[in-house]
Amino acid sequence: MSAPRKALIVTVALTLSVIGLKFLVPLVAPIIPADRPHEFANGLGIRLLSIGHEGNRVTWYNEIRNGTGSDITLNLTSTCRHGRPPQESGPSGTSLEGAESIVIPWGQTHGWSESCPSPDSGRWWVYTMRLSDPTGEHRFPPLTLAGRAH
Repeated sequence: MSAPRKALIVTVALTLSVIGLKFLVPLVAPIIPADRPHEFANGLGIRLLSIGHEGNRVTWYNEIRNGTGSDITLNLTSTCRHGRPPQESGPSGTSLEGAESIVIPWGQTHGWSESCPSPDSGRWWVYTMRLSDPTGEHRFPPLTLAGRAH
């Protein structure tokens, strides 16, 4: 294989990696069906309670359970995509206002909802939550929930 061809293959591979990391990773790492809870390795659990469509918005209701062994403060943001392949639906409330901070005592649960613009009901959605601990004690990958809004 010639040097220019190797350089082209490496350039294409790196470009696809960057594109994949920016656009695909939030959609695939990890994807949780809407009817299943998810627990991170440190004991923090997320469970989708419902997806609802009303007017021109789709709303996600979540339960966050703190099983980490100590009180935790979380900054939460989210994004929504719809259709196949997923397309941006528009900014969520936290995207417009910035991260929402919540404190969850150890052993307790906290409800959290978020909404995004929605073209109509019956669509498939992927909803990506980003949780960060401002103390840096806990790290969480983006969590993507997938389901249909009615």
